[in-house]
Amino acid sequence: MKKICKLITISAASILIPAVASYAGTWVPTWGIGSSVNYDDNFFMSDDEQSTWEYSVRPELSLKYLTPSVESSMDAKWAVKRYSEFSGFDSEDPSFSWDNSFKTQRATWTLDFGYAENSQRDSAELDTGEFNSNSLVETINVDPGVSYQLTEKDSVSLGLSHIERDYDTGDFSDNENQSVNLGWQHKINQRWTTTVNATVSKYKAQRPAIDSSETDYDNVTVGIIYQYSPAMSIQASAGRFTSDRHQIVFVGPAQVITDEENSGSLATIALAYDQEKNTWSVNVSKGLYPSSRGEVEERDSFSLSYERRLSGRSSAGVLTSWSDTSSTTNPREHSNIEPFYRYSITPRLKLDTSYSFRAYDRNTGNVESNKVKAGLRYSF
Repeated sequence: MKKICKLITISAASILIPAVASYAGTWVPTWGIGSSVNYDDNFFMSDDEQSTWEYSVRPELSLKYLTPSVESSMDAKWAVKRYSEFSGFDSEDPSFSWDNSFKTQRATWTLDFGYAENSQRDSAELDTGEFNSNSLVETINVDPGVSYQLTEKDSVSLGLSHIERDYDTGDFSDNENQSVNLGWQHKINQRWTTTVNATVSKYKAQRPAIDSSETDYDNVTVGIIYQYSPAMSIQASAGRFTSDRHQIVFVGPAQVITDEENSGSLATIALAYDQEKNTWSVNVSKGLYPSSRGEVEERDSFSLSYERRLSGRSSAGVLTSWSDTSSTTNPREHSNIEPFYRYSITPRLKLDTSYSFRAYDRNTGNVESNKVKAGLRYSF
């Protein structure tokens, strides 16, 4: 699979990068700087609650280019975080992404790159539930793809994904995940579209001298897209997956080898609504997610977002999420509700405030936290 990923990446790059580079003189830059102050009354999400203030500054730079056939955008960010009570978690996290597409009469080629450094605890809610580690994770992703319009009503697509995560401590498993996806869409009429997707993936994870694992997992889904109105769309899909995991656990000089096969169902329902004053979306899913503990975990999840534009300068809304993750070593349930308010002080200066209530249920018990945020962003 790695050879296939490299071949498609090189092929896509040979088409996209020269096309984008030839228009280098027309890139349009935008930049800004964001800052925020947060108060968290349970920083480690534990029974022994400990609070802290978090201060962050985020310079941002974007470069964009757009023509009828070429679209390219680069985004670079650098997040500097400081904590009043836990200086060991202070960090400087750079990130960079470059997304490209090139259109011909029938085909659209895409090639996306990404690089990021983050604290592992930033993704702990959905990854492992471990909030007390100051490990840093380096993530690299390459995602080439192509879609082709076979007929007026039928299109096919081929997409590849390669993601690598490396940790600076041995608390988590360095891992890589590679996937190949083949999709088909058939447009029945102006409102109805049917879809079929098949994905083959390989996940590898390793902690030196502790354990290593390889998981092959495949899934097939069928779905529909229904455009109820210009403002509202509904998507739904259902399918099955199979997985085969091979794990080696190092116990001193000995090795314990286990093989595990699994299968189950997949499903997604997504609704989106966008009109002049109100925007909302709902997503319900049952899917697979590789974690930094070496497992491909099953997760049921629900999310809802709602935003109402109060005036030309302000808006308010709420973000809600819930997930239940099945795991052989770390089953957990997480929920979050976050009302927010946003206000444009000037066309360039924006205020963003929110309150977040989180609840976490795992083997060690249930914990809660409250987080308050106030942020400003200035666009130059």
